[in-house]
Amino acid sequence: MSEVATKRGQALAACNKVINGIEDGEISVSSSLLLCKKIARLVNDLEGQEWLNYEYGGYPQENNVTPSDAWEIGVKHGRYFCETDKNGKLRKYIFTELCDELEAKIESNKKAISNYSTQGFSVAGEKAVFATTQMNNQVKSATTQLLLDITKAERRLSILKSQYYDYAIQWQIELQFGNTAQSVFEEYQEKVAGYYSSLQKSTLQKLSAIEDLMEDGNPERYAQVLTSCRRLWTDVANALFTEVLPNYSGKMFKTKSGQDIDVSGDHDNNKLSAVIETLQAKAMKNTLVGSETLYLIDWLEQINKRQNAGVHADVTREQAMRCIIHTYIALGDILSLKAEVENK
Repeated sequence: MSEVATKRGQALAACNKVINGIEDGEISVSSSLLLCKKIARLVNDLEGQEWLNYEYGGYPQENNVTPSDAWEIGVKHGRYFCETDKNGKLRKYIFTELCDELEAKIESNKKAISNYSTQGFSVAGEKAVFATTQMNNQVKSATTQLLLDITKAERRLSILKSQYYDYAIQWQIELQFGNTAQSVFEEYQEKVAGYYSSLQKSTLQKLSAIEDLMEDGNPERYAQVLTSCRRLWTDVANALFTEVLPNYSGKMFKTKSGQDIDVSGDHDNNKLSAVIETLQAKAMKNTLVGSETLYLIDWLEQINKRQNAGVHADVTREQAMRCIIHTYIALGDILSLKAEVENK
């Protein structure tokens, strides 16, 4: 398993701990925060790391005022309340207590309430009633204030708990989808690998060359990746056209829509279109191979125009990877369709 896959697995496990722990009441909010920090680190979520660093280490204060960038992050993640200022204007503020501070405050206040009692209090004389009443009022006032403080702290702690829970849910969905997509692609890759292996050795060497270019890690190689994909596309188009329409000698090919397309020379895309239509006519069921191929044809055409214009430095790793994936899937689908027709 690659390092990336290992980290994603650890991140998903941390997500599940946060989600299940909060739902089952088996994890403290401060513990869920630490797990969220772990998730952010493992998935390299820089924005999440910045927010969670504030949550763990505290929001900075300059002359009792939170700097605007930290304030905005706090507000974005629910750390705000609205109050009327001295001028009667409703303003938004953030609370800066950390989750472990709120948890400690709630616990200590609950203990304080249980310790308040008039048990053992005794007074005699003409002022006994007044003293007893005064004592009861003081205990009631202190207890009421403690209850208000507990309610306020629990409300704020609930906001933080919800934020950490939502963060774990967000990454659980993304990581699970990523794992599902990886499994699906691996299954697809295993299915079409045999079809690719039937290609000529020179064509297979181009596949290997594309892999080497990506592993090189040199940004200047990314334009070469696109060129190699184009050459692979050309090789497969010519090979399939010769195999699927071995006796075709005409220059033009009439499609189902009645359009005449040129299949001579280097008209690779038209050759593949002719191959797809011919195979689909022989297939036992309708397929969607054409739509993926048409998308790739258009995409490759745009890239080809950029390359012809000499704009090579603009090609990113993401574009190179996307070109590899689309080329692999589109050609794999055509080869799969060809195998289906041959084996029916």
